[in-house]
Amino acid sequence: MLSGWTTHRRLACPYCNGATDAFQLKNGRKTSWFDCHRRFFPIGHPYRRNKTLFRHKRVVRDTPPPYLTGEETEKQLDYYGALETVPRGGNWHVPPNMPDSYGVHHNWHKKSIFWELPYWKDLLLRHNLDVMHIEKNFFENIMNTILNVPGKTKDNIKSRLDLPDICSRSELHINSNGQVPVPIFRLSSEKKSVLFNWVASEVKFPDGYFSNLSRCVEKGQKFSGMKSHDCHVFMQRLLPFAFAELLPTNVHEALAGIGAFFRDLSTRTVKVEVVEQLQENIPILLCNLEKIFPPGFFDVMEHLVVHLPYEALLRGPVHYGWMYQYERAMKYLKGKAKNLAKVEGSIIAGSLTEETSHFTSYYFASKVRTRKRDPRRYDDGGVAPIYAVAGVPDIFSQIGRLGGKSKEVWWSSEEDAHSAHTYILLNCEDPLIRYFESLFVSQVEETFPGISTTDVDKRKDQHFIKWLKNQVDFDDDADYPKWLHEVIQSPHVKVTTSQMYFTRGYTFHTYEYGRQRATSNYGICVKGETDFYGILKEIIEVEFPGILKLKCVLFKCE
Repeated sequence: MLSGWTTHRRLACPYCNGATDAFQLKNGRKTSWFDCHRRFFPIGHPYRRNKTLFRHKRVVRDTPPPYLTGEETEKQLDYYGALETVPRGGNWHVPPNMPDSYGVHHNWHKKSIFWELPYWKDLLLRHNLDVMHIEKNFFENIMNTILNVPGKTKDNIKSRLDLPDICSRSELHINSNGQVPVPIFRLSSEKKSVLFNWVASEVKFPDGYFSNLSRCVEKGQKFSGMKSHDCHVFMQRLLPFAFAELLPTNVHEALAGIGAFFRDLSTRTVKVEVVEQLQENIPILLCNLEKIFPPGFFDVMEHLVVHLPYEALLRGPVHYGWMYQYERAMKYLKGKAKNLAKVEGSIIAGSLTEETSHFTSYYFASKVRTRKRDPRRYDDGGVAPIYAVAGVPDIFSQIGRLGGKSKEVWWSSEEDAHSAHTYILLNCEDPLIRYFESLFVSQVEETFPGISTTDVDKRKDQHFIKWLKNQVDFDDDADYPKWLHEVIQSPHVKVTTSQMYFTRGYTFHTYEYGRQRATSNYGICVKGETDFYGILKEIIEVEFPGILKLKCVLFKCE
């Protein structure tokens, strides 16, 4: 996070700095960021005046804390007397002999060595909030509280004892006889069973995308052993609908909003208007949670989310600001540390050995298997088909290979063969095919004035192949390429079908082959103005007669 800023207690948030509204829970004895987000609403927003849904009898008039510039931050460091790294003696979290203002007005315990860089104070974003751990901790707090995991839930006895002094939620107060009411956000034993059975048996993702969640279900009571990426996928892909039928609508919508927020924030490309909308929405999403969960639920991780869109506006996509790549690199380096007494030297020795072996592997015979030559897990062959003539459309030159059991079969019907042939022709990204297609459409529109686009497409599916064949065969003056003469012929009456297909690092399975597996590699999405989703039923390799032997792999879906 922020080098030199102590990230615990009331002033843990480096952006809010000393202007935070966080407070100490009397019984929970922890810092809570409950009701710290209404100040981010525009002046006049009805939530600012609400005295019952949040901290009772409290109206918020404060504006959001200003984001300090580099010069303002450096002046603050000098004003509070934060020493530099070397005199301080390291990155101490509880530095000795600090002024009385430490922990009250600021959390600076040192002046980072980065301030010696001449451009450091001019940077708009000097440090990133780690989205990876924020998302993981947020998700774990949600799941542990909903599942009421002993020792980890935020809805405990101490949290209930703090409620009367903070919130007007009499339905959650401990009764005079000592009974603790069950909150609306807690799952019953029956609903827990439904959730875990769904997760363990019905939730499927593509191979390599997600862990096997059934291994993370512990005795049907909680999740355990989930990595940061598992929490990332669950938060963004499952949380928006996982509790739709298990929790009340307001609770489900509040949780779904948080999941959708992280999903939109983590996209590969971000648009300024989208991030600005996220920045406007996140206070509402956090306040929706504050209306449901107790104050003890809201630690600093729930609060830091409000600043993530601001960082995205400065930095860009979140992939440049989270820890996944660095954690993986650290694991790679730790694997080289064989001698724990000399860690640095051990890593250097391991790296030299690896570089040496990698260099010498280029001089081995081609038949010798080395790490560099080992095929990937889903090896697609790596080489596109090469034909004897130039200019063959890319649809016949795709990198990929069939896998699993393959067999030759007859076309199931003439209609399937005709549909496949038409699809191949219409998807040849070739100017010559595009010219013939536009010519065919023009002739149809001249023959049938006022014909609709739907009817034109139908006639194209039915008659385009025959029309194109006549155009090419009877035009003796034109010198059409060899591949065009072969592709207008009907494909072979036998095709090769297979269970798997590997291409560009991805694997596809037919539904019959993959439905019993723990992963799902048979889902298909066709992008367009309207996205179409389907199930992969057959993988078919079509071959055309002729000298070139043009081949094309098709997916038959439903």
